[in-house]
This record gives sequence, structure tokens and C-alpha cells, in this order.
Amino acid sequence: MNTSCKQCAIDCVGGETLKQYQKQFIECNRDFDVLFSNDTGDDDFYRKVIEVGHIYETGYHRCICWKNDDGNGQCECSRHALIFLYSQLLPDRDIHVETIQTVRNGAGSCIFRITIK
Repeated sequence: MNTSCKQCAIDCVGGETLKQYQKQFIECNRDFDVLFSNDTGDDDFYRKVIEVGHIYETGYHRCICWKNDDGNGQCECSRHALIFLYSQLLPDRDIHVETIQTVRNGAGSCIFRITIK
């Protein structure tokens, strides 16, 4: 694991973003299926259930990394941010996040697949 990406991710989402995710998770009765089925209210960001209770997908149509200009590792930091956020919500579960595609690599959107074991 790239330690700098992990720390960058925690620094980026460990404050208000984490609080927002925790609030949403509680409002969904701590149910990932409900969380990932709810409209995010943001046209640039989505979540969806791929396999109930196990596999989820999230993505956005533009790079949202504040370090967008440095050209180094932002997509890996985004992946680590998702691992951190969802691990905070489900600390007793194994969270795996796979990068499916990214805007920085020429795709039309960033897509990440989250697997919960």
C-alpha cells in the first residue's frame, strides 16, 4: 500500500466528508444497500448496488481530487479515500476498492467498485 496515498486520502476525507458519510449511513439504518440505492442529490456523483450485500459501485464524471494538477497518484488516493470512508462505517468488515476507470486515464468518468466481505 502506498503510504503517502493513504495519508493523503485520510487528510482529504477524514473531516467533514467522513462526518457526512457517517450521517448518511446512520440515516440509512447502517445498511449499505439502502445507502447505495439512495439518490446522492449530486448530478456529478452516483452510487449503485451491483450485488446486494456485497458489491457496490460509485463514481463521478470529473476528477474531484484537489491535487489534480500534480499528475501523481490522484486516482490511487481516491481509491484509498473510499477504502478509508467505508472502513470507518464498517470497521469489522474487509473493504476492497478497485479502480475500474478514471478521467485522468482518458475515460468519461471515474468508477470504483467496492466489495465488502
